[in-house]
Amino acid sequence: MSEDIYKCVVGNFQIKDAFDVMDVFFDSGYLSVSTVEEKDHWLVEILDNKPIDDAAVIALLGNCKYSTVKSEKIADTDWLKKCFENFKPITVGNFYIFGPHLKDKPVPVDKIGIEIAAATAFGTGEHPTTNRCILACQTFFDEKRHKTALDIGTGSGVLSIALAKLGCRRVTACDNDPESVRVSKENTVINKVAHRVHVFQNESCEFSKRNYDFIVANILSEPLISMAKQVEKCLVKNGIAVLSGFSSQDRSVRNKYTSLGLTLKYECDFMEWSTIVLEKSN
Repeated sequence: MSEDIYKCVVGNFQIKDAFDVMDVFFDSGYLSVSTVEEKDHWLVEILDNKPIDDAAVIALLGNCKYSTVKSEKIADTDWLKKCFENFKPITVGNFYIFGPHLKDKPVPVDKIGIEIAAATAFGTGEHPTTNRCILACQTFFDEKRHKTALDIGTGSGVLSIALAKLGCRRVTACDNDPESVRVSKENTVINKVAHRVHVFQNESCEFSKRNYDFIVANILSEPLISMAKQVEKCLVKNGIAVLSGFSSQDRSVRNKYTSLGLTLKYECDFMEWSTIVLEKSN
């Protein structure tokens, strides 16, 4: 696909601010949002198919510290290819996550390959919460016990694909964003797990109509809390829930789920983000 694309680069963030504003920009409907590490700081790049208003970008930055905002038009550029070129392969535990531009290069022999085309959907393994959710899935998923799984807010589908490749027989993946649903479906086909992963657009906790042995949700604290009762209800006895997407200082998610009877098995704070693993014991 070739068309005029507009780029805005916001410079010199600390890592947590970079990923915070990535979330904000992504939720604001820009075509693509990515981040690049440069020495001791991070850059965030926005791509869109219409001119980007610097003032609107600055308004979204809130209290995050940054140094520069620069916008320009990219003439006659394959923006998707350009976005992928910024996506370097990532190793997370036993997984090797890479973009389509690297699909012809061999996956390390001791790793499980996941190809992710995530230019318009969140989830490449770069974000600390995605990183730690993948590790938690690898650590706590048991192929013999966990036959069914649920991925709430699937984004690019990377967590669903990881669970399928770990041996889960049926993964239900949902997102309220239709573009994420489209991208996730494509990625399940690319990774040859579409027969194991069912992706649908979730409007109001439709996922709760079934029961699951393993649940992962990498979303914000507010929706995690608002749907806590539905998540607890559809998690089977001795089932595992991996939750992330909130800051290390935020204990509201942990407190809400433990108040419903789930037991905290593990908690990890990484780059100022928290990931928790809970078990339903009754």
